[in-house]
Amino acid sequence: MTTEELAELFLAHVYDLAEAAPHPNFLFSVNDFAPSLGITDREELQKAISLLGDRGLIILASMDMYGGISAGITMEGSAFVEKGGETGVIKQYRKDPQSFVKTPSAPLLAGVAPETVETMIGERQAPLFASRTVEAILADMNDILERDDTVSAETKKDLLSDLATLKIQMGRTVKDRRIIDAVLGNLAAIPSIAPLAAAIRGIIEAGFK
Repeated sequence: MTTEELAELFLAHVYDLAEAAPHPNFLFSVNDFAPSLGITDREELQKAISLLGDRGLIILASMDMYGGISAGITMEGSAFVEKGGETGVIKQYRKDPQSFVKTPSAPLLAGVAPETVETMIGERQAPLFASRTVEAILADMNDILERDDTVSAETKKDLLSDLATLKIQMGRTVKDRRIIDAVLGNLAAIPSIAPLAAAIRGIIEAGFK
């Protein structure tokens, strides 16, 4: 399976989790994904996930050295899956999901030294990847707020202003953490975008600079 095919299969998996969730903006622990498909190559999985993040198709909140992954799908990612992707693997998966299920021959990370894993994680959290992920989250938050009828027009105007402030702050070389925390606090109070605000906070706490 190529990196692109693995990425699309991963995306379809997260899409299905989101469809089954009571709220569309959940972040999911997808630790069962790799073992259920017999994937033991940690580096290849990271490449696939980074590819999705670079294209703005997923929100990646965290990836720890033991394989713990928390991810969510963006609106662009959902549209991508619904169109069937580009490699054909999503259509194959939809036609016969069981054909993709395997018994793992070895545990993920087998034979990989902890130092190597930490290095790969550092590479995955490169500024470009984090920046594109944050941009995708902010775009989704903006779209969701625009359509949220539970928020008054005046409040919505303030929140959209907060989003603009947050975008400026996250684009700066030197960020004011007090402003970011205050804005995220305001955004987190709105149920429709609270999970996405938590995702940005997670990226910051993971070491986004």
